[in-house]
Amino acid sequence: MRAESRPLRGFTLIEMMVTIAIAAILGIMVVPNLINMVDSGKTSVLVNKFPQDVAWARNQAVTTQQPVVITLGPTACTWSTSVGGTVSAEHSLTAAQLNATYPNVTCTTSGGNSQTLTFDSQGFINTAPTITVTARQGQTWTLQVLASGSVILNANTAS
Repeated sequence: MRAESRPLRGFTLIEMMVTIAIAAILGIMVVPNLINMVDSGKTSVLVNKFPQDVAWARNQAVTTQQPVVITLGPTACTWSTSVGGTVSAEHSLTAAQLNATYPNVTCTTSGGNSQTLTFDSQGFINTAPTITVTARQGQTWTLQVLASGSVILNANTAS
């Protein structure tokens, strides 16, 4: 009696190695772009957080009739917002938060590093700086703070 031979099932070692090599090559090509995309997204969040906090501070100054102060840190990527002398942690960004969440971002401010924006009871500020935010891969955003307390993101400089 003759034994029936079954067809072999599965993969050979060579087939598995070729598949793994192709996956590794694709991974090497994708990971750098993915890292840049994540950094760009984080920087975009930072760029949008500052105008939101400025708008909140302006609103607080008008509604409470108290001066609201935003103090830009030495790198301009950090700021502290205080209403009547009490710091609002929710609407501030510390150096520790900056380093933990946005490690590859640099900022510069026109007119010096540390600046203070003081909103009066009508929502106007005393100084109007321009802040340039730069991501690690070279993308830049320019935020123009107007005397009216509004912040304009200059879309022409975003790259």
